[in-house]
Amino acid sequence: MGPDGHMASLFPGHDQINEKVKWVTFITDSPKPPPKRITFTLPVINCASYNVMAVCDKEQADSVEAALTHTKDVPAGRLTADVEVVWFLDQAAASKLKGGCSIL
Repeated sequence: MGPDGHMASLFPGHDQINEKVKWVTFITDSPKPPPKRITFTLPVINCASYNVMAVCDKEQADSVEAALTHTKDVPAGRLTADVEVVWFLDQAAASKLKGGCSIL
């Protein structure tokens, strides 16, 4: 996950995050290099039995908080799975979370 909450080349403010039919999509104006990318769509990603998100560093802390409080403004907040989604966060990435976070 990037500091803006993007995942799998699905960026906030871009239409690819809303694709519901296609399995794969593309972007030609990515806000991060490289500008041209292909990616799976959310229906494909979210049909997995398990999804894992690993996030490190303080610059992602705001997006981690938004995603885990189910703010749909960030693509990572739309991550689901058929069985379970597991988030692995370092202390800096988890620094904006209020309670409910256990450090292993």
